Amino acid sequence: METCDVAVIGAGPAGVMAAWTAARTGANTILLEKEAHPGRKPCAEGILTEVLEDAEVSADPKFAINRIKGAVLYGPDEKKRVNVGGEGYILDKPALLNVLAERARVSGSALEFGRTVEAVTRENGHVVINGKRGSEPFSLKARVAIGCDGTGSILARQYFQRRKYQVIAAFQYDMTGCRVEDESKLEIFIGHKKAPAGYVWIFPKGDRAANVGIGLKGSGAKMLLDKFIEEHPAVFGDAKIERTQSAPVPVGGEVDEYVSDNMMLCGDAAGQVIPLTGAGIHTSLVAGKIAGEVAGKAAVEGNVGSKRLQAYQKRFDELWAGKISNSLKALESFERFSDEELNVITDYLDGQDLIEMAHGFSPSRAISLLVKHPILAMKVAHQLLGS
Repeated sequence: METCDVAVIGAGPAGVMAAWTAARTGANTILLEKEAHPGRKPCAEGILTEVLEDAEVSADPKFAINRIKGAVLYGPDEKKRVNVGGEGYILDKPALLNVLAERARVSGSALEFGRTVEAVTRENGHVVINGKRGSEPFSLKARVAIGCDGTGSILARQYFQRRKYQVIAAFQYDMTGCRVEDESKLEIFIGHKKAPAGYVWIFPKGDRAANVGIGLKGSGAKMLLDKFIEEHPAVFGDAKIERTQSAPVPVGGEVDEYVSDNMMLCGDAAGQVIPLTGAGIHTSLVAGKIAGEVAGKAAVEGNVGSKRLQAYQKRFDELWAGKISNSLKALESFERFSDEELNVITDYLDGQDLIEMAHGFSPSRAISLLVKHPILAMKVAHQLLGS
């Protein structure tokens, strides 16, 4: 049986960061990924510049494929455009993950792609991982296992209670030939008829290519996205679908506990996603960065009990827990507004309001501007401040 100090399951943003920081502590680290290459999960691939800063990597054309200088939000009737500031990039996410995985390897982590984890057990103060590499079985014993394997995490399903763990459907086309007005701006469309309790996005990748997707509660994602594309011939009349992707995205907030003896969860597995936007790259990178460091040091010290590993949850929550929970309140609140009410609210929103909501803060300016609609203003205030 193979042995290691830290086993990281899943080579998404959290996993490649955890493998890197664990290896840097001197811990014998192995990164397990079922796919031959990381980054197959669909993703709109938009990030702000501080994401790369937290990942401790410089923007590189290999993975930062289009520079973004803000976003535009459209209300349900698309009459009002809300311009949002912010510098960032559209990623080639698989390319970024390959860069970060290679950094982990250089730091001492083994990279084991094509390994499928089938069972995890605790035995004598260790975690035993069983699975297959192709048709060949393998067994691995680790002091700490970090589950970075998404919504269906085997570690989460077997050892953690994820109460109120809610996911939405995300469906995306990679398209070419799109006539986007400004390829330096993200475009976001809200409205229950377009995307119930969600939104449609157009994220330009440059040279008329774009990620065009939808996230919503319930079924019908493909049908609604196809309808949106059909209703916008000026943008998509000459466009071609190159690839189709779909995946669940957790939007119910963090799970209560994602640390136990010998085990941790990171990223989607732990619900570490901004609910209002469904954004998870930044939170996952930060979570993995902290978890790997804590796990590596704990394993080297020989103390891998939950009390020692709780340092990870404490540090992450100090940075993100409030933003995630407040963003969840905003999401739950806006689900209760009709499209007509959302049109009125959009008329009074500005870019800073949207930034505050996306980061989990209440948009007080929008509430104060709704003086012409006192009943709606009271409803907004009650939902955003009292929920």
